[in-house]
Amino acid sequence: MADILLSDLAQAAADRVVSRLDEKYRLIHIERGDCLTDEQVQKLFADDEDVLDIDWESENRWHGTKHVLENLLAQEARNFLEEHDALNQVIEAIEERDESDPISDLMRATGDKLFRYRLDGEARADPWRFSDEETEDAARTLGTAAGLDFWDNAGALRELVAHASYGGGLYVLWRGDVKSVYEAVGKMRWNDRAPESTMQWTDPELLVLDQLSGSGHSVRVRGTVRVTFDPDRLSPDTLRGPGGYSWTDVVGGGYQPEGGEPEFITPGPE
Repeated sequence: MADILLSDLAQAAADRVVSRLDEKYRLIHIERGDCLTDEQVQKLFADDEDVLDIDWESENRWHGTKHVLENLLAQEARNFLEEHDALNQVIEAIEERDESDPISDLMRATGDKLFRYRLDGEARADPWRFSDEETEDAARTLGTAAGLDFWDNAGALRELVAHASYGGGLYVLWRGDVKSVYEAVGKMRWNDRAPESTMQWTDPELLVLDQLSGSGHSVRVRGTVRVTFDPDRLSPDTLRGPGGYSWTDVVGGGYQPEGGEPEFITPGPE
């Protein structure tokens, strides 16, 4: 009869441990106070793979794996399996069952962020040179770009023209949840067959911003602004963001727009 080797016993023990593992584990845990930085939010929306630091992710996953091992096996048992090259089998089996989603966890832990969505309108510079007729035309142009009834918003649109001294692009401005916007971006970017989505705001805040000079103005308007959602027109409004000055650079990080968050509408099957 052949002798039973210690390595065989270790292998049998490892197989037994693996058979008793839970179906799923969450190995990466987000600590209190952890959240996405502005730079990480920008990377998310740009579909950049390097959102999380690889060393942080690996270290955090290992701590989770180690915690599972310590709850499964006494130190002597872990030492025995490691000595006979069987512990890695258990470690690999634990990690294969990992269903951690640190990006989603961090998004939930991240406070609301300021966002801009670029509309087709453009405000001209030097409104102090405008005649009354030119001011009226410029206000109507911005209202049309936003799809708004002019007479419901005449005062706000005239104010927007008059106070955006350097002109600039026209945006909808809001503060809201990162995850809902990220999911809408994902549906458009990562699914070639995804139907067109509509993005709409009710009584939002409009912004004219010149990113070159860091000048602009915003107003609350009445009505629904509705657009076909294009992720390339979406910008997290962060300090020192791409393209020049952001509205945050102008008014500070605590700015709270008066309008609410957008609604994303994806048509169902016909």
